[in-house]
Amino acid sequence: MSFIASSKSTLIFFLLLVVIAVLPVWSVDYFINQDGSGHLYGSYLILEIFRKTPETLRFFALNSISIPNSSGHWLLAFLLLFFNPFLTTKIIVTLTFAGFVAAAGWLRQKTAPGAEGLKTSLLFGAVLGFNWLWFLGFYNFIIGVVCLAATVGLFFHWREELNPKRLLLIAGLLLIAYLSHIVSFMILSGTLFLLAVTVSREKIFKNLLGLAAAVVPVVPLAILYKSLSAGGGGFYPAWRNLDNPFSPLSWFAQIRTADPFILISRTAFPFLSDASALYALFTPAVWIYAFVLLMLYATFYRKERSKLNANSLLFLTLLLLSIAGAMFAPDDFGLTNGSIIRERILLCGLFFLIPLFRTEDHPKLKRIGQLCLVVVFIFQTAALWDYALRTDREAHLYMEAARALPEGERIASVVVLEDGRRFHSLPMTQMSSYLGIGRNVVVLDNYEAGHYLFPVVARQAEDKQFIFDLTTSNVYTLNNPDEKFDEKLARLDAVLSRNQGRITTLVLWGRNPKVESTVGRWFAPTPYFENGSVRLFHAR
Repeated sequence: MSFIASSKSTLIFFLLLVVIAVLPVWSVDYFINQDGSGHLYGSYLILEIFRKTPETLRFFALNSISIPNSSGHWLLAFLLLFFNPFLTTKIIVTLTFAGFVAAAGWLRQKTAPGAEGLKTSLLFGAVLGFNWLWFLGFYNFIIGVVCLAATVGLFFHWREELNPKRLLLIAGLLLIAYLSHIVSFMILSGTLFLLAVTVSREKIFKNLLGLAAAVVPVVPLAILYKSLSAGGGGFYPAWRNLDNPFSPLSWFAQIRTADPFILISRTAFPFLSDASALYALFTPAVWIYAFVLLMLYATFYRKERSKLNANSLLFLTLLLLSIAGAMFAPDDFGLTNGSIIRERILLCGLFFLIPLFRTEDHPKLKRIGQLCLVVVFIFQTAALWDYALRTDREAHLYMEAARALPEGERIASVVVLEDGRRFHSLPMTQMSSYLGIGRNVVVLDNYEAGHYLFPVVARQAEDKQFIFDLTTSNVYTLNNPDEKFDEKLARLDAVLSRNQGRITTLVLWGRNPKVESTVGRWFAPTPYFENGSVRLFHAR
């Protein structure tokens, strides 16, 4: 990264941000996130398919190469060649966070050369890096956002002097962005188009022609993906928190949910067990938006208006469009087609503040804005420490089950959580993935194989349906008033009834009489292994 070479102090600041942020990850034996565990198992299956392992080939197959949601899986598969799954998780969590911070610094230096604002951009990148999509392990999307920032920085820097070599690099970055995530790719494509036409008039056609050529490698993949996505059903927009589109209160509830920065509940505080509405004062989004407003005021309330140019207006437009998209866009177009659209749009869009802000005329506002970011950074780091320590204790209990689990088993889990609302990540819901890595054990409750969105899918249509049905009914959060407990339990009972014999060992985490009564109809009444909250049951 060129910003690293700009000064030794900048490099030290970058490293300090990353080291402090990920220290909780490396200070425990087991750092487990939620969806990242499923991605890790999917990546392991990629290796097993290439190794032609019979049991893996019986249940799983590689998906089409056109799938966008895949770059992180291939990186994980590469890391698994050299490291155990737990070390691999720590490495990918660290790399993706560091990439977020570096991308912010890179974008600032390429779009606003000079030392002013560089360290603020790095700190802003670190604060954005503490998002719950990273927290859960959405590695593909995080890589896509990093690629977005890197590509925008390069294209902005080169757009007046594009040449074949530079366009070849842009084409490669666009391909990586596409293979990472479709949302970040679409935002990147639209941004590059706007950058291409906001140049001197004589170069617009050349830029558009070059950009069209750079997109060519993606076109056949996109066509294949479009035909494949038909398997996910129709695309129907859904506003899942909008009960009444004519009610301002309903819209407020909808807009409020577009918050990608909640690692710990708004009513919780790291390392404290009580709940209080006062803790909402530390909600990261409040401080982040305060920073955004301070930077916008400092930028546009200036003594010398001549310093503002078309580029400032361009990035302001992109920022405002992203915020509007996060507020009013649908949550998804059907859960089988992927979800969490608004949070992704907002996270990508906030990067457009980085080339925009100027604070030379308002040093006090700059310091206040930096203080806002420091508050978020400290709070989120503390929340990550709390999560890491709690999850490590639970994982130690869970991983003892691996020793008792025989080879050749086909396993799935049912998870009962006493508290599923403190942290945004629920690691136990995907913990069973680790029981199948490096062993002759097939994990059947990895949700990825029940969708068309990932590099590995269930080979047979009936297996795909079984996995989808199981993974939408096997997790119970006892303190969630919105969960339709009895309805979900009835669905689980129906899934187990229709699929007797598929699961040879059930992994049950937690305790609840109703859940235990239901699974007891299909599995042995007593476990063959028990360790605290985790129990293993043979099929009847």
